[in-house]
Amino acid sequence: MRMTAYRSFGAALALGALCACSSAGPPHPSGWTKGSDDTWSTTTALGLEKYSYEKSPAQGSLTDLSSSQAIDTVERYAGSRLRETVPLPACPGEAGLSTYSLPANRTLEVGFSINSGQAIVVRYERPSGVKAAPSVVTAFRQAVCYTL
Repeated sequence: MRMTAYRSFGAALALGALCACSSAGPPHPSGWTKGSDDTWSTTTALGLEKYSYEKSPAQGSLTDLSSSQAIDTVERYAGSRLRETVPLPACPGEAGLSTYSLPANRTLEVGFSINSGQAIVVRYERPSGVKAAPSVVTAFRQAVCYTL
C-alpha cells in the first residue's frame, strides 16, 4: 500500500496535475499556512502535512545533490529510512524524487533538481497513505521541474 501511495504521487507529478496555486514567492500549495522561511503547513482530519522549498547555489551535479539531500534528510529526520530514489522524466531538465519512511507512520517525498546553477529541494511530509492534494502536486512539480 505504501508503494501505491508513492506511485500515485509520482504519477501525479508526471501528469502535471493542474490547480490554482499561489503565485506569491516560491511555488507552494494554495491555502496553506505560511511558516518561517519558505515552509507551509496544513492540518487535515488525518494529521499535519508540511511543505518546504529550498534554493541555493548548486555545488556539483544532480548526483551530488541527490547524495547531499539524502544525508541532510537522515540528519534532519531521526529514524528516517530511504525507500527509493527515481528520476522524474516528466521534467524538462534533470530531476529526482526520493521517498522516505518516517517514524509515526509518516512519509516524506523529497524532490530535487538543478536549474541555471541553482539547486532546488522541495520536501513534502504527510501521514502515510494520505493522497496529496492537487495543489501540493502542482506546487511540487512547478518547483522541482521549474515550469514557472
